[in-house]
Amino acid sequence: MAPDSLEIVFPKRSEKCTILFGDKLLDELPPDNFSEASSVAVVSDDVVAKLYARRIQENLCRVAKTYLIVMRHGEQNKNLTTVSQIARKMSDAGLDRKSVILALGGGVVGDLAGFVASIFKRGIRYFQFPTTLLAQVDSSIGGKCGIDAAWGKNQLGTFYQPKGIFEDSSILDSLPQKEVINGLGEIVKSSIIIDRQMFDQIAASPEEYFSIKKLKTLVRRVCEIKAKVVEKDEREMGVRKVLNYGHTIGHAIEASSDYKLSHGKCVILGMICEGWISNKLGMLKEEDFVKQKALLSQIKNHYKISPSINRRRVLSFALLDKKNTFGEINMSLPEEIGKMHPGKNGGYSVPVSKDLLLESLDNLKK
Repeated sequence: MAPDSLEIVFPKRSEKCTILFGDKLLDELPPDNFSEASSVAVVSDDVVAKLYARRIQENLCRVAKTYLIVMRHGEQNKNLTTVSQIARKMSDAGLDRKSVILALGGGVVGDLAGFVASIFKRGIRYFQFPTTLLAQVDSSIGGKCGIDAAWGKNQLGTFYQPKGIFEDSSILDSLPQKEVINGLGEIVKSSIIIDRQMFDQIAASPEEYFSIKKLKTLVRRVCEIKAKVVEKDEREMGVRKVLNYGHTIGHAIEASSDYKLSHGKCVILGMICEGWISNKLGMLKEEDFVKQKALLSQIKNHYKISPSINRRRVLSFALLDKKNTFGEINMSLPEEIGKMHPGKNGGYSVPVSKDLLLESLDNLKK
């Protein structure tokens, strides 16, 4: 498959991020991206590095001196301690302001590497090479670089755009099933917030989309959706909030499980709850609420998602969500499939009471 590209343009800064799609990018990264780099730090985790780091290094060493920095895998390591360890290794290797970071891994690696890039020497260039479906359709795009804190997920972070994103479809063929659900959750979310045609396509035969082969056909479309939203609202002051559908409660469930539940599963659960809330508030039309519930329930049942939820613990994490203001829980909620409610003053933010959030968790348990 010949490489294909998509650009995210930020005209105010005369900058852009190029998303490159292909199936041989592990071995054929465009050298122009790294030709002016004094050195390249490939940041990866101990699982991904064993699979792909050697091939990437052999590719990059033709144009720049390359260093491999490996962290421990897992959400539990997305913290300040790991940030400090990566930055120290970069400093010990002599990396400077002309150096470049290449994030090779899933969302955890991408978030950490982007965060380090945004603060090392007051900011250096970085690129994303996502190796999971979730990272390809979501976390690598948009420049959100965050780490977790003891009080919640992604509580510390920056907006810092990568210069490029390399999406190699061949990597997805070897993904374990637990990684498929992570990407599926975000793909379904994208269809609900913007693309009714894609939602109907998935809902017509959901079993087909439980396989990576079928999901791969949607990757570029989902990237287009996110790219267009990010171009309009890079720093999430308005319309970009629609990308958080299912995430207020989803992130709270994820954090309350001590990250034992995967992100994709929690987004599915979050959309079930937040869709119910939107319907109760008279926003999400009944017909579309039923359709969304049917698809999400089918995914939930297929993947046997049956978490033991501590209502009060979930609420405590939801109260710390980054979108909250003036002590109110704020959510971005749909009014129909393919269209989000504009909220107050077109800010795509709807206040939700604690009681209603708790009721949605009770409904989820049923």
